[in-house]
Amino acid sequence: MSPQDLVHKIAILDKEQWSSLNISYDRFIETTDEDHLKTVEKFWQKIKEKGDIYQKEFSGLYCLGCESFKTSREIVDNYCPLHRTKKIISVSEKNYFFQWSKYENFLKEFFSKNKQFVKPESRYQEILSFLNEGLEDISISRQSVFWGIPVPEDKNQTIYVWFEALMSYFTGAFVNGFWDKDSYIIHILGKDNLRWHALLWPAMLYSAGYRLPDLIYTHGFLSFNGEKLSKSTGNIIRPKELVKDFGEDGVRYFLAKYGPLKEDADISLSKLKNVYNAELANNLGNLIGRISKLASQNNLSFPKIEKISFSRETSQLIEEFKIDICLFKIFQKIDKLNKYLEDKHPWTEKGEEVKKIISPCLRELRQICFDLKPFMPNSMSKALQYLGDEKIKFNPPLFPRL
Repeated sequence: MSPQDLVHKIAILDKEQWSSLNISYDRFIETTDEDHLKTVEKFWQKIKEKGDIYQKEFSGLYCLGCESFKTSREIVDNYCPLHRTKKIISVSEKNYFFQWSKYENFLKEFFSKNKQFVKPESRYQEILSFLNEGLEDISISRQSVFWGIPVPEDKNQTIYVWFEALMSYFTGAFVNGFWDKDSYIIHILGKDNLRWHALLWPAMLYSAGYRLPDLIYTHGFLSFNGEKLSKSTGNIIRPKELVKDFGEDGVRYFLAKYGPLKEDADISLSKLKNVYNAELANNLGNLIGRISKLASQNNLSFPKIEKISFSRETSQLIEEFKIDICLFKIFQKIDKLNKYLEDKHPWTEKGEEVKKIISPCLRELRQICFDLKPFMPNSMSKALQYLGDEKIKFNPPLFPRL
């Protein structure tokens, strides 16, 4: 199997994992996509014409896991801290270089004027510290790699993956008008890729004459059963496997509220099950079931949902990337509604007395379900269908207890 066939096969499998979590995208870019090849060639030429690409003999310490060269201060006991099973190797060859050091002062000035460019704050400080230690020109091609995009006018060299892959953003966005001055451009990525996105990519864009992104948001790592996810050790868990047990919305909810939004986080089947049963089945699911059953048993009528939008608090917290806090606050409201029903005991009443008790509860529950749609779109769409009509019917539970 050729490298291209293998990579394409993996891309198909990756798409299946995204799909299992009901995650969609406007564009999935592969290295060999025709328009991406053209983007990379054009980008390379612009930077070369600026005088920012040159060739020289080079020797360096290389991490196969990161696919990048490392400085001595980044190496611990001859290993990269992120890949403890792969020893650092020494590489010597003639490569093309990007004059990263030329843009050190530009980047320092940019960071001093844009203190919200990298979030969270701890990552901003981390990247600022690296920048203040000084930038060195970076090798942007490989002689010994034969899979990838060739250097224009030099087919014996392949463009370094992190120089080429960053241009994927531009490939997908520019042709659709999303890289103009009116677009708000956000990159979301894992913490191990921060340096390339926050320091290399802005320098590349500035060199090529294009605008910079507005925000780089960095999340932590996800571990499984307290250990690093690793194919070599077999400590892996795929979304499709989790979805079989907890449903797509159960997994989405857990990752949104307890995932590595800022710092590293751990996932286990027992944690997932506890959260699913306690928060989705018992709290939210039970509340929806109670309201539906009371309305159905008493044949009550309510105004249909006409127009509903996100609450101000939910909108603000999502815009600030505080989705864990957003979910925490929404579930505080769910707890209060459950307590309200426990205090009022509407199941001991009949007819209009029941309606008086549950009407305010229903209004707030409809709002809650709408605010939860970004996190659990399938389940909350069903919930709003259940709760949105004049006549509310009792339906099977959205989150059956496990």
